[in-house]
Amino acid sequence: METVQIRAGELLLRPWRPDDAPALHRACQDRELHRRVSGLPWPYEAADAEAFVGGLAPRLLAAGTALHLGIFDPAAGGEHALAGSVALNAVDRDAGTAALGYWSAPWARGNRVTERAARALLGWAFGDEGLGLARVDWRATIGNHASRLTALRLGFRMIGEQPAGGGAGREKWLAALLPGDLTAAGTDVPDHVRRAARTFGAAHPALPAGALTLRPPEQRDLSRIVATRSDPDAVRWLDVPQPYTEADAGVHVGRNVPYRWARGTEAVFAIADETGAYAGSIDLHLLPHDPSVAEVGYLVSPWARGRGYATAAIRAVCGWGFEALGLARIQWRAEVGNLASRRAAEKAGFTMEGMLRQALEINGVRRDCWVGSLLKGESA
Repeated sequence: METVQIRAGELLLRPWRPDDAPALHRACQDRELHRRVSGLPWPYEAADAEAFVGGLAPRLLAAGTALHLGIFDPAAGGEHALAGSVALNAVDRDAGTAALGYWSAPWARGNRVTERAARALLGWAFGDEGLGLARVDWRATIGNHASRLTALRLGFRMIGEQPAGGGAGREKWLAALLPGDLTAAGTDVPDHVRRAARTFGAAHPALPAGALTLRPPEQRDLSRIVATRSDPDAVRWLDVPQPYTEADAGVHVGRNVPYRWARGTEAVFAIADETGAYAGSIDLHLLPHDPSVAEVGYLVSPWARGRGYATAAIRAVCGWGFEALGLARIQWRAEVGNLASRRAAEKAGFTMEGMLRQALEINGVRRDCWVGSLLKGESA
């Protein structure tokens, strides 16, 4: 593969040189970069940078299997001239395929550097004067919403997930881009997609709800979660497996809640009382066919009912959903007859819209349900 230099506005994309090692070493001291990019050694030593720029990158270039380019901003100058990296890996000239990778230096984030550099590299790679590729793939660790947002802005189509391998492997998002799908400079995603990426790419927050706090569920909550989900009313109205054990609660807290947050599909909060003790749960589940719409679900512990906890939690989580996630609509559903859930939703400002026949499945039985909604701009 021939050596290439590409301009992306003020940015210069060029192959790594041995004298880039100090700047690369400095950029790779950032722990956030290691959280986002798999395969980087930690601690990242000066020898690692020297081995990459002086050995691995030029060998892959000579073999024609990968093109690793540093992203430089000459106007920044000095130690800030290095803005990031962009690469085409697993280049297969016969099949016309490659895989895109990129990262930005901590001092260059927030300027869409990787997006601009990747768009320029992809335009070259798809062109006849470049590699003439027919498809470029992308993958990133699930939870790396910054990389996913860049891929979406470039026009990549999300196609699925790759299960984790053995050892320390992590699950990946997968996407693909065809030449005609590459977007023009300045293309952006809808507001709710951008907001969701930034929200779920950060740590799971705690939300004030009057005297209550909505926080991520914790290991100390396990016994109270079991008691809450074993309560006859929870079993009657919700699809909760029985018997519900402490092991089930441990999987919920340690795996299900953080995985759903990492995927950006659901935000689950424990309802904590004035003492910080678990008193129930509430969640917002983004609908896969329309991520600007979410569904709220909640369950108050039997010892905490009758105190307005559900209504307070609904108001807080819906306000957060409209503001942080840019939602347009939040809907509520409950089996016909679940008057306690309906009263809480109505007190929180939900408008009842009607009944859906057999729209819920609870304990293997189809049930009729009420449906209501709260729209952005309405009082939660």
